[in-house]
Amino acid sequence: MDAGYTPRWGLLLLPVLALGCEGIAWPPPAAHRDTTPAQDQEPPQVVDGSPASSDSNEASGIDGAIAKYIKRMEGAVGHGDRRAALPLPADSAQVVADLEFAPTSQPSTAQPARVEPEPLAPKATAGTEPPAAAPATPSAPLAPPVLADVAVHAAPGFEVTRAEPGAAEVNTALRARSAPTSLREFLDQVPPPDQASFREQLDLCVLRVIAGQYEQARAPLSLVTAEQQELASRFVEALIAIREGHMGDLSAAASAAAQELAKLQESLRRLSDLNVPVLKICSAVRSYGQYDVIDPPRFVAGGGEFVLYCELRDFVSEKRADDYYYTKFDLTTTLLTRSGDSVLEVKDTDITDRCRNLRHDCFIPRLVRLPATLSPGPYVAKITVVDKLGQKVAESRAPFQIVARP
Repeated sequence: MDAGYTPRWGLLLLPVLALGCEGIAWPPPAAHRDTTPAQDQEPPQVVDGSPASSDSNEASGIDGAIAKYIKRMEGAVGHGDRRAALPLPADSAQVVADLEFAPTSQPSTAQPARVEPEPLAPKATAGTEPPAAAPATPSAPLAPPVLADVAVHAAPGFEVTRAEPGAAEVNTALRARSAPTSLREFLDQVPPPDQASFREQLDLCVLRVIAGQYEQARAPLSLVTAEQQELASRFVEALIAIREGHMGDLSAAASAAAQELAKLQESLRRLSDLNVPVLKICSAVRSYGQYDVIDPPRFVAGGGEFVLYCELRDFVSEKRADDYYYTKFDLTTTLLTRSGDSVLEVKDTDITDRCRNLRHDCFIPRLVRLPATLSPGPYVAKITVVDKLGQKVAESRAPFQIVARP
């Protein structure tokens, strides 16, 4: 070796001789270099070199582990991570768990359930799509409300009386009723009707007729009109006549039933409306149902005449002391134009019919002379009939036409 280089090597070896080999900080090999990011490295700590007992050493170790865990938690919160992703030291895991689940001011004997941490979602990197979120679990439907413990109370001032049949009393006779075995026994147990309607009373009368209790069935009804009383009596008599029709002579029984039915029909006629079944414009009327109809009813302007044939039903007849049946009507005949204007009106009052037999229908003819001033066009002949005994009114119309002279 050249002697000129000896002083240079001597100068380089002086620090080694003075500080020793440990004084020189050699760079560690690449395989042992720390690759932990700067934000994840633990900060430098100051270590107390004073001697301490074993208890103080153990406490200081626990405090250091807790301090490390708290700092790691703060760092995880700052980076958006979860606590579950931060591993705890083996010597401090139980201590932190005890601190998390320490009892509050009101201690409980039951051990709280440990909540399992939720797994962390992987972070999305550039160029990748974030993972799809898990579908939400639908919550169970709520059960409908149930109404329970409902109490019903009577309105104020409303008294509820409950009459118990056969209540016990001192020295009182009591008898148990047996179930009726026939219609008559049933009717005997039915109490008398109190303020019953016409229908209910009539139903009871019919049941008494079926049971053969004719006298009870013929008893007058209560709180009904005279027309209703007559109708019920005629109906009961007709039922009795028909029910007894099988006894003896059949023809005589049928005649008796027909008479009762005729009386019933007369009672119904009193209650029904006056009816005009037929109204015809005729050239001649001979008798009931015998007439000559003008078809079509056309008349030449300047005059003319026709006969109105009017049939009536359901009117009221009255039998008087001379054994005749009387019927009275008022008749009004009116000619109307198409617009409803009256061009002719004729009134016939107190039309009286007198007959030894009771009439069920009749007819009234009326001669109508047409005014010469009527112009060609359609017209209507209207009649208004008033049953003066029955206080009923009926109307009917028949059209005709006036034509010009040829």
